[in-house]
Amino acid sequence: MFRRMRQGWELTKKSWGVIREHPKLLRLPLVGGILSLIVLVVVGGPGIFLVASDSAETSDDLLVYLGYGLIALGSFLASCIVIYYNVILAAAADQALQGQEPDIAAARAIAGRRRGTIIGWAIVSAIVSVAFSIMRDKGGAIGNILGSIGAAAWGFVTFLVIPVIALEDIGPIDAVKRSGNLVKQRWGQQATGNVVIGGIATVVMFVGIVLGVLGGVLVVSGGVAATSGGVALLAVGIVIAVMAGLAAGATKGVFGVALYHFSAENRALGPFSETELSHAAG
Repeated sequence: MFRRMRQGWELTKKSWGVIREHPKLLRLPLVGGILSLIVLVVVGGPGIFLVASDSAETSDDLLVYLGYGLIALGSFLASCIVIYYNVILAAAADQALQGQEPDIAAARAIAGRRRGTIIGWAIVSAIVSVAFSIMRDKGGAIGNILGSIGAAAWGFVTFLVIPVIALEDIGPIDAVKRSGNLVKQRWGQQATGNVVIGGIATVVMFVGIVLGVLGGVLVVSGGVAATSGGVALLAVGIVIAVMAGLAAGATKGVFGVALYHFSAENRALGPFSETELSHAAG
């Protein structure tokens, strides 16, 4: 286990090295996150208001249904935006791993040509997520266990869907099948690399959250000095948590493209060597 974690750490460092060499890759999840948040607030915000307001409770149920519809629409559009920018990231990361300077405009054009597949994948992902959520909520203890296991397995199987969408011209269902086949070939790298990347991001985000909570406590406690220090800690905590999430997303994007090429073509690109990738899968 510790050997795999060390290998995962090495894969993570090399993935992050690609980001450091091409910092424009880090801006893609940032832009996608901001745009998705704006859409979620603009479209889903009124829906939350309709569902939560007292007036909606005393009026026609149509307003409540409209509210839920707006929330669902906002969430779906936000998901499409996130997937769209992840596909751009995968296409740009592929250029970087091929030894080229990432051309964001060209990567964006690739994502534009895949917009039908992106929408289809967003629909498939939403349906599966809702199904597992219902299973956990309505199935009791057994349903909760089965839903959690199913969601984890789904995330494992679909790890390479984004690189597949970016680099192969196939539909969403075929992309899921393709991702599952590739992951089964190289499950070792997917498990160790993904766990380490996620673990590092979780630790850093936890530090940011702790700083933010301490800042909030200082602000509530009152006093000029405490308020000033609390605001500063809160701001630093938010920045740390957000940057950890962005770095993890970008690093997973690079790692996914590298794993895609090794699984599909049995070749290592960029800073990754075939030896270390092969050992990680053993």
